[in-house]
Amino acid sequence: MQQVGFHVAGREILAPLSLELSAGRVYGLIGPNGSGKSTLLKILARQLAPGTGEVRFEGQSLKEWRGRAFARRVAYMPQFMPPSDGMSVRELVALGRYPWHGALGRFGAEDRRMVESAIRRTGLAHFEDRAVDSLSGGERQRAWLALMLAQGAGCLLLDEPTSALDIAHQMEVLTIIRELCAGHEGERMSVIVILHDINLAARTCDELIALRGGRLVAHGPAQEMMQPERLAAIYGLPMGVIAHPVSGKPLSYVL
Repeated sequence: MQQVGFHVAGREILAPLSLELSAGRVYGLIGPNGSGKSTLLKILARQLAPGTGEVRFEGQSLKEWRGRAFARRVAYMPQFMPPSDGMSVRELVALGRYPWHGALGRFGAEDRRMVESAIRRTGLAHFEDRAVDSLSGGERQRAWLALMLAQGAGCLLLDEPTSALDIAHQMEVLTIIRELCAGHEGERMSVIVILHDINLAARTCDELIALRGGRLVAHGPAQEMMQPERLAAIYGLPMGVIAHPVSGKPLSYVL
């Protein structure tokens, strides 16, 4: 992306920024509330058109991608998911095949294979006949991730997928995300995910992209970002960093 920015009624929501992201990696979008993270993710997902600049995906401007072709390559999970209206897990996951056959197309053998694979990879085989609304928060998030996997996209855009989850379910969802990027069944996905817990972000992501006040303030390998001065500049608070007692990796805390 080159000089991508966004304005609303003359107010700058996202200052022009330029980034080049590599395939097959997990990128974490971090920063305080109101820093422009969701706006940037929506631009990448074609939910918003940038006010300035251009985003290119696989060498082609986002404006040039046709809708279904883009949906076959990029899957987007917003912060608040729509109601599932009594659908079972399997029915919800099957919706991920819509970009491939449309509303009137035939649901064929490849569609069934992708749905089965997505359910298996997210550990939902025992829940596939359950109503999505009856699942726990972590199980529901896994069901939506399964829909995205069934979609067959090579890039996942996730807006706070661990919000409102307890620590066990947060780790469950983030472990799945990490495994997807590590590669499975011959596939290796790219992931851009918004996370508020900096320690979980550093643990999960290859690189962190930090925004504050709509501006890019830092970008680099996750472990290198875990420095007191950098974290203080991102969050506007005095921060400290210690080594994890087992792994030795840096852990941040507020002073």
